[in-house]
Amino acid sequence: MSALRLLKYVRSFSDGRVRIRHPALQREDVVATAKEKLSAVDGVRSVEFNPLSGSVLILYDSTRLPRERLLAVGEAWAGYLDAVQAGDRPAQTPPDC
Repeated sequence: MSALRLLKYVRSFSDGRVRIRHPALQREDVVATAKEKLSAVDGVRSVEFNPLSGSVLILYDSTRLPRERLLAVGEAWAGYLDAVQAGDRPAQTPPDC
């Protein structure tokens, strides 16, 4: 599985914690949608956004959310955020689980 799109936005990553920065996360509508969907992912403990910096901190249970699954979810979201930033509003957000 490739996570090339996602990796350019990851600022820190360790088991149980990942911080992502993307310009589309400065938009309130995107933050609201992402918070709802990412919070519903099995194994995610908390999702904290900073719209001023366009960042999100995701705390997760690494025993319930394997790294491969986390990367797959993140890669799908990176594509969605890239499309939003480019002015294309995708019809659907990435799946939440």
